[in-house]
Amino acid sequence: MSEVLKDYQIISAEKNMQRHSKIPKEWLLPKSHHGATNFMDVPSTCGVLSDVEHNITSNFDATALLEKLKGGEWSAEQVTVAFCKRAAIAHQLTNCLTEIFFDKAIERARELDHERQISPSKALRPLNGIPVSLKDSFQVSGYDTSTGLACFVNEPAKEDSGTAAMLLDLGAVLYCKTNLPQSIMTGDSDNVFGRTLNPRNTALTAGGSTGGEGALLALRGSVLGVGTDIGGSIRVPSVCNGIYGFRPSVGIVPHGGVRDLTTPGTDGVRSTVGPMATSLRDIVLFLKTTMQAETWRYDSAVISVPWTNLPPKDKVRIGLLLDDGMYTPSPPVRRGLKKTADLLQKSDNIDIFPITLPNVKEHYGDLIKYFTLLGAENYSELFARTGEPEVPSLKALGLLSMTGTNLRGFFDLNVRRQAAARQYLQLFRSTGIDAILMPPAPHTALPLDKWTTASYTGLWNYLDYPAVVIPVDTVRESDLADDVSNAVYGAEDARMYSLYTGPELYNDAPIGVQLVGYRYADEALMHTASMVD
Repeated sequence: MSEVLKDYQIISAEKNMQRHSKIPKEWLLPKSHHGATNFMDVPSTCGVLSDVEHNITSNFDATALLEKLKGGEWSAEQVTVAFCKRAAIAHQLTNCLTEIFFDKAIERARELDHERQISPSKALRPLNGIPVSLKDSFQVSGYDTSTGLACFVNEPAKEDSGTAAMLLDLGAVLYCKTNLPQSIMTGDSDNVFGRTLNPRNTALTAGGSTGGEGALLALRGSVLGVGTDIGGSIRVPSVCNGIYGFRPSVGIVPHGGVRDLTTPGTDGVRSTVGPMATSLRDIVLFLKTTMQAETWRYDSAVISVPWTNLPPKDKVRIGLLLDDGMYTPSPPVRRGLKKTADLLQKSDNIDIFPITLPNVKEHYGDLIKYFTLLGAENYSELFARTGEPEVPSLKALGLLSMTGTNLRGFFDLNVRRQAAARQYLQLFRSTGIDAILMPPAPHTALPLDKWTTASYTGLWNYLDYPAVVIPVDTVRESDLADDVSNAVYGAEDARMYSLYTGPELYNDAPIGVQLVGYRYADEALMHTASMVD
């Protein structure tokens, strides 16, 4: 039995007060937005941003900002202050930030500007002056890595995580960390410090586990963020917030210094680090810059796959997957996929044809078993330290009621996963496909605490295939609900399908597609994704 520390409610209240104190008074919002359900216009109308700051944060992606910074149109300090202000706005609207270090970021930006002034002929670093936000699970020296749990508050990191250290060496400016769910395993970024809201529709989830990043990017309090993904944690919030999100193959981006809450010491399905952004070319920018860095310097377990400037193919073959054989996509998701496929079929350099995937239900079941090798033991022990209860989304997921397995069971999981890897390799080879186009989920963002499955994303974590989410549309008035009999895979499919009740509740919910490539062919997938985008 764990010794109970200070009560979680006291810890939460103190942490929230500390967080609020990090926002300058002149950046605080009036209360006029209260009662609103869509916050997307607030940054433009609240009066906190100057015209220049609004222009910097609204009209450029990271790639374009980098050119402006290199050309001297704006200083690193100007850009950093602008994004700190906009992040402060986004946090007040959605509760998307966990650690705020705007003062430290502005000081670093000034140092970068000073370096440039004293050595004007020196080549700039690859991400010089670009503000980058990080999911809370990344260690940043001097700040907590609470990961949504009261028991980890007031334990500031003593060193930077591998990715944080790499980004600093590449010239980026780190300025905030973002919210995630209790356990880092659910589709709602909700914990004892509060829930992150979806800025497009507050009745719907912002997604998880990298939901704070999703909300921050949607409101353009960031244009380039970094998350982690072990079952869909980058791609789910990308769907919910209408942004781009990429799950790379495991080990390409440094993962050392990331706090995971899966059972320590198990090396089954591993988490991977990847970018979230407002454009696909920023996803490419992050991946290329990382793969050209000496990543081995930052993480002993990294896989140093180099960026090779692979020439794009003249023609690519894409397998079109309508559903995963477990859950039937809702009407807006089907429309978004059909819209995408119809456009691609008009392209002379894309060959698209239908495919099916083998044994998804069995593979997804094994993925969940990897997550709960000791049942609830690991999670329960952490909650017990402060008396912290389950949040509703974790209770709905049922993670803490699952039973674990023994060593033989773990070995059997590994044997089945190896067989699945061979089977899916054969699928790629026999069809000659470069990528699979499919939904990232059978639904759009759902009402709060209703996201309980991740088979459309989790399969690719199980196999360790790179996958990217591309936004394509939003729910329209014509996206009417249809009869639940259209759900053909049983009672659980019907229950999930019935959650879509029509466009009124799901107003402004983004629709995205997912593009999946082969393991460690991440650079090739970026070429295909660029063609699709």
